[in-house]
Amino acid sequence: MTAAALPLVLAIDAGGTAVKVSLIDTAGRIVAGKAADVRTDFLPDGRVERDPEAFWTATAKAIRAAVDTTDPDRIAAIGCTGFGNGVFLTDADGRGTRPGIVSVDHRAQGLVDRLAAEGRADALAAISRHRLWGGQTLTQIAHLRHAEPEVMARTRWALACKDFIRLRLTGEAFTDPTDASGGGLMALAEGTYGRALFDGLEMGDVWEKLPPIVENSAIGGRVSARGAAETGLRAGTPVAGSMMDVAACALGAGLIDQSALVMIAGTWSINCVETDAEDRGAPPILNMLHRDRACRLVAEGSPSSAANLGWYLDRAMGRAISPAEASARVAQSPVEARRCQFLPFVHGPAPRRGAFVDLGATDDDGTMLRAICEGVAFQHRVHAEEILPHVGGVWPETIRLAGGAARSEPWAQIFADICQRPVEVSEAEEVGTLGAAICAAVAGGLHPDLVTAAQAMTRVRRRHLPDARHADFYEERFREFLRLDKGMMALLARPGG
Repeated sequence: MTAAALPLVLAIDAGGTAVKVSLIDTAGRIVAGKAADVRTDFLPDGRVERDPEAFWTATAKAIRAAVDTTDPDRIAAIGCTGFGNGVFLTDADGRGTRPGIVSVDHRAQGLVDRLAAEGRADALAAISRHRLWGGQTLTQIAHLRHAEPEVMARTRWALACKDFIRLRLTGEAFTDPTDASGGGLMALAEGTYGRALFDGLEMGDVWEKLPPIVENSAIGGRVSARGAAETGLRAGTPVAGSMMDVAACALGAGLIDQSALVMIAGTWSINCVETDAEDRGAPPILNMLHRDRACRLVAEGSPSSAANLGWYLDRAMGRAISPAEASARVAQSPVEARRCQFLPFVHGPAPRRGAFVDLGATDDDGTMLRAICEGVAFQHRVHAEEILPHVGGVWPETIRLAGGAARSEPWAQIFADICQRPVEVSEAEEVGTLGAAICAAVAGGLHPDLVTAAQAMTRVRRRHLPDARHADFYEERFREFLRLDKGMMALLARPGG
């Protein structure tokens, strides 16, 4: 078989601002890639929604553009990932019964606060083994069940983002264990949907609107005639169960055991580690059945990562310098020197807010840029330490870094020095897309299992060793960062709040 005829998989990655579609070979290399912008509506009252039809139209357009670069018969299978939590309500044909809700929409926070005040939140969290929060699929569905009963009455399916795309591709509704458990919908110890969760939230009638669960590497539907006509794909092409974006990023970064902790530095600070140990500690924000249920993937995070630098370069500096130039200035700024601290909460979560603290006359753009990079890395370390109780309290041997921060060598070195662990940067810049491709490669019979596929399709581009000379300096700055964060929280607290 010639190289031109070798089989491919098609990976769909539906993010917060764009849908990326890539054709990927069995070695994990992108053969062709297309993208389409998708509109997300940020409404004045804090709701964050996406029009389902416009979302599907943009996705189908990007798929067709990618498929047009090859023979559709070469595509052995399709994998799909997308943002976790939030919810898309649809009728039986996949038409939205209301706008889709994105996970940064916290309209259900009032419900979460009420459950906590009534002493009911802990009992629910003990079943799902997830901390309840306002953007969680479970709490969003509960909110809509009571706020919009007429919408729920005409709804057939309550779906995750990627599963909405699957339904439009195949005409079949499925989800996978990462989205089902990561959305707080499962009784984690039982490995099935948690009926007690729905009964406890007075929405037992919503139970039948949950889609069947298929494994990550199993086939969850095949492209329908309608899906083929809309996308150019071959009818009958299998679609893998696939994964939520956090899980797909971990797999695409090459995480297949407990030796590494993945830090995804994008808009969110996502920090995750595999474990097969007994579930322990306080329920985290994500506690997912992962990798065909071979393990759990435990994650903590907040919207406090590399997007802070993007905000600063765009809004504060008016795009006067590029990200590459910013990285160069960070490299030129001495490590062990006096400079300000940055609290990386420009995007929340409330009540936190971003801030430069302890600015002095010697600070300049170089020190402020380095402070931003450090603040982001400090908060990643905070979240990493929050998940350590789930893995016996011991740091994994290495950190696998992905996302925007991984593209900057000085920034990756800052992560290594602050955490005093080797930092490995994945060769793939879009690790979530690659994770979806790995699932598709197994579903399409191109690799026998997820571990084998990940070993064949992921690679490390470079490695940053921690500089022990900076350990004490950064430990002192980290402790000061924690003190300032706590003090700023107290300062911004509203009276009576």
